[in-house]
Formats: sequence, structure tokens, C-alpha cells
Amino acid sequence: MKKWIIAASIALASASAVAQNYNSIIQQARSALNKKDYKTASTQFQLAFVLAQDNYADLYDAACVAALVKDKNRAFEWLNLSIDSGWSNLEHLKTDSDLVSLHADARWPKTIAHLKTKVAEQEKHYDQKLKTQLEQIYDEDQDLRKQLVAIEKKSGYSSKNTEVLSKQIEEKDAINFKAVETILAEHGWLGPNQVGSKASQTLFLVIQHADEEARRKYVPMLREAVKEKKARAESLALMEDRVAVEAGEKQIYGSQLTFIDGKLMLRPIEDPDHLDERRATMGMSTIAEYLDNWKLKWDVAAFKKSMVQYDAEQILTPEDFKRFADVLWRGELRYLDYSKNVWVSIPSNLRVSQSVQDPAVWLWSYGYDDEPHANAKDGIRLSQDGKKLGEEFIISRAAIENGGLRIVTKMSGEDDNRAAQFRFTYTINAEIFERKKEVKLASGGDYFVRHVYSWKRTN
Repeated sequence: MKKWIIAASIALASASAVAQNYNSIIQQARSALNKKDYKTASTQFQLAFVLAQDNYADLYDAACVAALVKDKNRAFEWLNLSIDSGWSNLEHLKTDSDLVSLHADARWPKTIAHLKTKVAEQEKHYDQKLKTQLEQIYDEDQDLRKQLVAIEKKSGYSSKNTEVLSKQIEEKDAINFKAVETILAEHGWLGPNQVGSKASQTLFLVIQHADEEARRKYVPMLREAVKEKKARAESLALMEDRVAVEAGEKQIYGSQLTFIDGKLMLRPIEDPDHLDERRATMGMSTIAEYLDNWKLKWDVAAFKKSMVQYDAEQILTPEDFKRFADVLWRGELRYLDYSKNVWVSIPSNLRVSQSVQDPAVWLWSYGYDDEPHANAKDGIRLSQDGKKLGEEFIISRAAIENGGLRIVTKMSGEDDNRAAQFRFTYTINAEIFERKKEVKLASGGDYFVRHVYSWKRTN
């Protein structure tokens, strides 16, 4: 048994190494391709396909490169391997300008026939009703956004026309999400072999364009879909990044940008030194090539300096506390009752005040009208450097709309006698105050909401 375990471990390590090497070589091939160095790209694709030949997108792009360097034999070999591995876009194949040099070859009509036969065979197993429904949703999603881009270019980001269309998109997104949520509940994540590539990709698009709660809910399902080759790894990377940013944390794959003082910039990234390695594992181009789409340059040294400055700025001050101190906040506490696995709501109130004896300590007085025995007062110290609130470490501090503030903190502890990581999100403006506690068990899994305090200003 021990020998078998050791052998299995070696096999898994070997498979992992092959995958990493394949991704690294493919990234080099795509880098050369983006620079229009087709000869180098073709050589790199050849090296990668010694390790694996099951990614239809890589094989198709390699065929295009081979056609561009007049290597017709490899072009047809890789094109047919791509078709056998899942490439199904007949119209794209027929109109792709990179493949024009192959059209006069006697093998071209045979390749077209090969793909038609493959597609016809695949479509026998499609759920045509769901395919039609999802493709219609895809077209609605993309057409409205294309219109928005055109209007923004013509009228500006803050024009009335832009505002009206943005509202229409928001309403349509909500309708589309309800439809997709029903499909996911009844059928699970539908892969290309069930409804076709376009319809399958619709699931990701609609969730990505829904609200934060929807994305968090479906990230685990998308992860499983990627493992089962029902969804693209790049789609998962985009959603993982967006979820991280929305939670006040640093992104992982560098896909999220934002405007700061009118300048387009990358949002904070975890471990930028190994960013391209992570991107390669998800089938993504290098960060430099990605940023080139926005005419931005990647300078890892400069970015790391900006991260040092960013981390230094994530601090709390007594002025932040004065935003919500000496006010009676009333609302409710919603918490997950583990014993019954149900959500419970009880009235709650809060008053925060600065300690007279020690100004670095802030007194949080919690009141529960229906359960006065649970009333409590906590003395929480704000560290001198502003990086800790009691036992919580400050992760991010950001200004939000309506003059508000969002603070995210983390700490380790136990939840129901289980080792866990806690994440707290404080959302504050002139009228509302919310404190959300999330739990991530050390045994694995994503963060889940444990409880939420929601209060409104009363004085």
C-alpha cells in the first residue's frame, strides 16, 4: 500500500510538472504570436504539443501560426487535432484570414467536411431548447454592451444617453440572471458538449454581470465546471479576481482595472512577482500583453513599489471612528443558527464611544431589545500605527459612494470549535452602518457569511 501511495504521489507530481511546463511554453508561444513573431510561436507550439495535444484553442491558434509561416502540413495536422479536441466554430474557421493560404489546398474541403461531421455528431446530443435560450441571452447581453461602448465614445461616460442605457442593461441583467439561475438549479453547469460553446459561455457572462452575492454563490460551481472542462479556466480567473476585489482583498490574476483620478490602473495584486505564472495556469496571456489592450505598460518593480505604498495607506485613524461614534444606531442582527441551519433575525442597537481613560480604546456597546441578557460592551484598541483594531488586522480601507467608508479586517480564531479565518467588513456612511462577519474554515472551502449587523442612524 505504501509503495502504491508513493507511486501515485510521484505520478501526480509528474502530471503537475507537465502541466506547468506546457502552460509555460504555451505562454511563450502566445507572447511571440502577439509580437507577430510567427516562426518562434510555431516552434514553441511544437514543443508544447510534445507534452499535450488536448487543448483545442491552443491547437487552433497553432494551426493559424503554421499557416502564416507556410507550413501547411503542420497547419492541417493541428487544425484536425483541434477539431478532434473540441473546436466547433465552423463559421470562424471558414472566414479566418490567418487560414486563407490553406483554402486552395485539396485538404481544405476535407477539413471543412471533418468539422461539419463533428459538429453534426455533437449537436445530436445538444439540448436544443436550452442552447437557443442561452444563445439569445448571450446576444442580448453583448449587443447592449456594444451599444453602450458606442454611446460612451460619442456622448461620454456621464451623458444622459449613457445613463439611460446603463439602466436598461442593469434591468436586463437582472432578468437574464433569473433565467440562468433557474437553468443552473435544474441542470447544473452546462458544458460545450451539452449546449455548444456560445451557450455554455453565457452562464459565466450572466453571473459575472450580476451582483456580488451571485458571483460569490456560483464561484464554487464554476470551479467544478472548469475541472470537468465544462467552462474556461480564464473565466474562473476573471470571476475569482472580481470576487476578491469586491471583498476588499487583492486580486490574484490581475484582470481587474479601475480609474483613479481619471487614470486607468490595475487594482492591487497579491504577489506580483509570480503573476504571470498564475496567469499561465489559467490559460491567460502575460500581464504585459493583457495591459497592452489598454495601451498600458507593465513594470513589475514600479508596481511592487505602488503595493508597498498601498499597504502603508491601509490604516484607520481616530477620525474614521468619529464618523460613527456617539450615535445611537438601531437595526437588526442576522445570524446563521448552526443548530438548525437557518437564518435568525433579532433587533439590535449599537453605540460607539471613545474611552475617556484611554483615547486609543473605543467602547462598543451592543444592545438587544428582545434578549437584554445578551447586551455587551467591548473595549477595542486601535493600534498606534492604525494597522490593527483589537485582534483584527486592517486589510483595506476605501472611500465609497455617498461619502462612505468601507473597512475590511481579518483575524484567526475558532468558529464552533473549528479553526478558522474571520473576515469583517464595515460599511459606513452618514445614514447606515453594517458590520459583516465571514468565516473560512481551516479545513477548506470559501468564506461564508456568519452574521450581519445592519443599523440606521437614529440621532
